[in-house]
Amino acid sequence: MFKLLKSLLLTIILIISGFVFSQDNGNTKSIDDERQEISLTDLIDLMSADGNTISIRNYIIKVSEKDDEIKTEEFDFDIFEVSPKNKVVKKRLVLHNCIFKLDKEQHLVFKDWSIKDLQIVGCEFHGRVEFKDATDYNGALLFIENSIFHDQFEIFNFEHRTTNLRLSGNEFRSEVLIDAKLKEMKIENCNFNADSLIFKEKQEIKTFYQLDMHGQNVEKLILTNNVFNNNALSNLYSVNFSSSNINELKMISNRMQTLDLSGAEVSKSFLVDSLFVEDYIGILNFNFPEKNTNISWYNFSGEKFSIFQIEENMIIAYQAKTDIQLSDNLLYNDLMSAYNKFNALYHDRGDIVSANTSYVEIKNIETRKQAFVQTINPSLNNFINYNLNVFLRRFSDYATNPGKSLKYSVWLILLFTILYMITYSRWDRMDYRYYLNQFNKFSEYVINDYPIEDVFRKKEDELSLEVVALQKKYIDAGKEMPRILKLIGGPLHFLAKFRFDALPGLIRFFNFQKDKWSDIKGFKKVWAGFLIVLIFFLFSIYVVLVKLFNSLIMSLNSFVVIGFGSLPEEDSSIAMYLSIIEGIIGWFLLTIFTITLLSQVLQSA
Repeated sequence: MFKLLKSLLLTIILIISGFVFSQDNGNTKSIDDERQEISLTDLIDLMSADGNTISIRNYIIKVSEKDDEIKTEEFDFDIFEVSPKNKVVKKRLVLHNCIFKLDKEQHLVFKDWSIKDLQIVGCEFHGRVEFKDATDYNGALLFIENSIFHDQFEIFNFEHRTTNLRLSGNEFRSEVLIDAKLKEMKIENCNFNADSLIFKEKQEIKTFYQLDMHGQNVEKLILTNNVFNNNALSNLYSVNFSSSNINELKMISNRMQTLDLSGAEVSKSFLVDSLFVEDYIGILNFNFPEKNTNISWYNFSGEKFSIFQIEENMIIAYQAKTDIQLSDNLLYNDLMSAYNKFNALYHDRGDIVSANTSYVEIKNIETRKQAFVQTINPSLNNFINYNLNVFLRRFSDYATNPGKSLKYSVWLILLFTILYMITYSRWDRMDYRYYLNQFNKFSEYVINDYPIEDVFRKKEDELSLEVVALQKKYIDAGKEMPRILKLIGGPLHFLAKFRFDALPGLIRFFNFQKDKWSDIKGFKKVWAGFLIVLIFFLFSIYVVLVKLFNSLIMSLNSFVVIGFGSLPEEDSSIAMYLSIIEGIIGWFLLTIFTITLLSQVLQSA
């Protein structure tokens, strides 16, 4: 019995404590952690209670019959206005861990509150939510953290007063509309994840934005670590800053589908890093401070710049990609003006990497325009300019990448090296007659029983005679001579001895078959056959290496020699014509490489 009474008493205390406020130092009101269901009218009573600071925690707020007095009907919606019963000034109001369960046809409006510090933490809102004239303090704070908004969220009409807005760690599944004069707005770690069903149910045929701040005045705006996901809805864009006036704009680590900066003006500082835009960046008439803008081009790269056109409330992005878009010269000129504006900024700031990469995108669009013009109004001049641009894009990124041009030059030299290897050159003299002569010598050795040194003995040429004279007159005769001449003659004699003694000895070492091929039997014949294959393989490697080395040197010589000396091939051979062709190409490519390198050096200087 005692346990039953104790349990009953505890239950009664918990129920009553859910509606009881406790005041800190006579000013602060709070609610017990037990979550209870209340109506919107009850919420107004709680918010209108005495005290400068009100804390409302752990409630489920639902529409009930007694909320008819605060309901107004508009079109197909029921609007419930949560307004104070009297002009009560609150320094601080906290809504914590509350759930607002409204239907999608029910809109909740917090209106005409005089609150200096409004904090919403860990709450969940079903149905549309609007804060309208929620404060009359200049510089009041509206702080929303770790909350979920299933439908549209709007902050509207703070008249001439400025407000500080901070959104942190929230999830927004529909639109966030800001129509207020903001002193500082900070959005961080928020997830804008569009609910496809909500947007498909909207009857309006127009382009929506997940964050819409069109035409607002903001002194300082910071977006950090936010993700915008439109779930492939074609009429849903991410962020709208169009026609806004922002003193300081800072965007760090944000991911979105679109960003609309059309007609916006950033007056003091513009800082952007780690911005990932998948589709479009509206850029028409966007103004930014040239001296206080810090944004590397990789944040905008990928031809994301667009001119947004509005047709029947739908935005059409112009990017100069299709033939229809390329035919519109006015929009094309506006788009190129925006690109060139940023390119000039990077040159002024000395950001060579961004200047080069943005210039490449500009030239890509211009090349696409030239291709379009050639199809509708062909001309020889435009044809040449177009193909030169195509070549420059491939070879050196429009004279901005000397490393790329050098790489292609090396590939060209290697290509001609291969061509020289399969043609005759008087540098190595390896032609059909050379291979036939070597084959005859080797086959004569294999078939007969001649010593290998007899088969490969060479006639002494003029050089060998001079070496023999050196040996007899100075080394062997021991003639008196200056010490310096002996020091020079010694190495020369060593080379001569190696040439005439060591090499023949090396040849005799490989005298693997002393008998005739017809006289060899059994294992010796198998072993000799194996050695013949090995010698053929080694000879092939020797030929390839000699041809490769000579061809590489000849290709390099042809590539750079034109205009400065004779060609490496002067007889009537295919190699001569190849060297002429390579010389002309090399002169052209080296000129482009030199210009590209000098332009980069001068930009860095």
